[in-house]
Amino acid sequence: MEAKRQIAALATQQASKELAIAEDRRAAAEVQLYQQLISLDTLSVAALDRGKLLIERLETEITLRRQRLDDAHVAQEEAETAASETRAHWVKCSAARHKWEQIEGDVRRAVDTHSESAAEIEADDESMPRYGRVSRPQMSGDPI
Repeated sequence: MEAKRQIAALATQQASKELAIAEDRRAAAEVQLYQQLISLDTLSVAALDRGKLLIERLETEITLRRQRLDDAHVAQEEAETAASETRAHWVKCSAARHKWEQIEGDVRRAVDTHSESAAEIEADDESMPRYGRVSRPQMSGDPI
């Protein structure tokens, strides 16, 4: 998703540059046309028509470039949203994995503690027959 986001950003930049170039060409053509018209002693209808056609063609190109730029902006926004959602998903997955690792560690410690307790009880049970039956107060050393 990150790669798509970067590609969409580059496409937006490229479309923006192309639009700027087309607008510059139109402006230059308009300046050139007006300079020609000013320099002529008589205005030719054919010259005006050619100039008008050129300007219209450049306007059409600008319209197409603007549409391409708008499309690139939409694609970039969609890619950024998808990348953001993917990052959020990975964060949630990472948090869940970390929580499971904590749970597994807690279970492992509980099992170890239980095993140690069971071993101590078993050791106590084995030592009891050696010393015979002794009441708890006698084992603790308290006089009755």
